[in-house]
Amino acid sequence: MAKAITVRQMKKQENLAGHLFASPWLIGLILLGIFPILMSFYISFTNYDMISPMEWIGFENYRILFTNDNLFWKSLGNTVYHVVIAVPLSIFVGLALAFLLNNKVRGMSVYRTLFYLPNVVSVVAMTLLWMWLFQPNFGLVNALLKPLYDLFGIEPLGWYLDQDLSKFTLILMGLWTSGGSMVIYLAQMQDIPTSLYESAEIDGAGWWAKTFHITLPLMTPSIYFNFIMGLIGSFQVFTMAYIMTNGGPSRSSYYYAYYLFDKMMADNAMGMASAMAWILLVIVLIVTVVALKLNRFVFYMGEDS
Repeated sequence: MAKAITVRQMKKQENLAGHLFASPWLIGLILLGIFPILMSFYISFTNYDMISPMEWIGFENYRILFTNDNLFWKSLGNTVYHVVIAVPLSIFVGLALAFLLNNKVRGMSVYRTLFYLPNVVSVVAMTLLWMWLFQPNFGLVNALLKPLYDLFGIEPLGWYLDQDLSKFTLILMGLWTSGGSMVIYLAQMQDIPTSLYESAEIDGAGWWAKTFHITLPLMTPSIYFNFIMGLIGSFQVFTMAYIMTNGGPSRSSYYYAYYLFDKMMADNAMGMASAMAWILLVIVLIVTVVALKLNRFVFYMGEDS
């Protein structure tokens, strides 16, 4: 009974600390964010071009988007494709890097820093760099792959200039920032008690057994966290497509956030753009709630059972 009280008190302290750390953001949201959020909800029911007075039109913006706007569904489909492919890939790459950088070798801190550095580079600069690397005619990627092209007798890939490869190219480029999730995985990996590995070795467990029965199960909280954050972030992908492909070719990389941006900035259709923003909010909310149901598969070390 005493142990249960101790665990309960510990959880209360952790919750209090969490709220205190989140309080600056929460205070900023309440003071600076509530009014714009509510205003955008109201604007989504109006015809507003930022010049003329708002005209109340009810659900007309939503009706047009769902029933009479092919680009809405095209951009949403492109975004869903990005989410489905990018999120699992980023988790896999982040985990692979964490396993590689968890070894105790000389200079490992330097390697960890190098793998994390892309996360502090401007997205614009990163995109321009990868545009050169993936350039079909003189890019470094095709130059390195030239022996394979010659071996199989195929033409060099068009990457972001190819309608079938443009989205996948952007996904590959995004993997360059997997160092961010790698740091989280690495932190939790190093928090696993070594006594568990020692006990497993006494029982004759090898590397594979220790990885799949100890390391990965105890890393499910960080995997779960990066999965949720990856889902939310992937639905908002915009900058890379805006700079590298301009939504092309043939709208193949025209993402939902890009279409929302065009509605707002190019068409001055603030009412339609606000409606799209709220639709995206609902979609992300539904996907996140569904993903939260996976919490049952997450193992929290030290949790009172």
